[in-house]
Amino acid sequence: MFWILMTSFILFSILINTYPTITLWDRSLILYIQKLLIIVPNSIPIAFDGILYLLMLIVPIIFSSVYFIIKKKYFDIIYLSLIPLITYAISGSLKLIVERPRPPIEMHLLANQEGFSFVSNHTVITFCLWGMIVYYLINYCQNKFFRYTGFSIAILWSILIGFSRIWLGVHNPTDVIAAFLLGALLLIIYIRIREFIEKYIGL
Repeated sequence: MFWILMTSFILFSILINTYPTITLWDRSLILYIQKLLIIVPNSIPIAFDGILYLLMLIVPIIFSSVYFIIKKKYFDIIYLSLIPLITYAISGSLKLIVERPRPPIEMHLLANQEGFSFVSNHTVITFCLWGMIVYYLINYCQNKFFRYTGFSIAILWSILIGFSRIWLGVHNPTDVIAAFLLGALLLIIYIRIREFIEKYIGL
């Protein structure tokens, strides 16, 4: 699975950054979505960029930390908290390497969006953090309700964040798709590192 994802991400990245026609398709889809949702207040997708996004990062880390303290799994407090920071550093570095421009500013429903577009930081960070939360729920939580609820929130929230980036006109749809591929790839790495540390170091 790891190498399939790696190959898919590399080929997809080369494809969308090589053929200008794909960027034109991206822009057409952004305009279509914005036209379709024109009656919806801009404050709704903007909330996904600001307060809701921050809450859905901070709140699960806080609740997870309380659980880890109860279970005396102190290393996991640090590990889970570092996931968004490490992911941001990786995706931010990728932006500087690829240097794919954002959609034209006239498409932006959100002001002051600078920098490059590939990949969507919001999407990949959300995917990795909530993916790790699902991993912890599967491995340490016996309550099926919490498992299913956590999994459902992770899937729904990741999709909403990715869609909101397109709706706001600050990312191309292919940037978001690439973010999901990168997120899945990084999530496998994070899980394998955690399992290695637990097995060979005992933390």
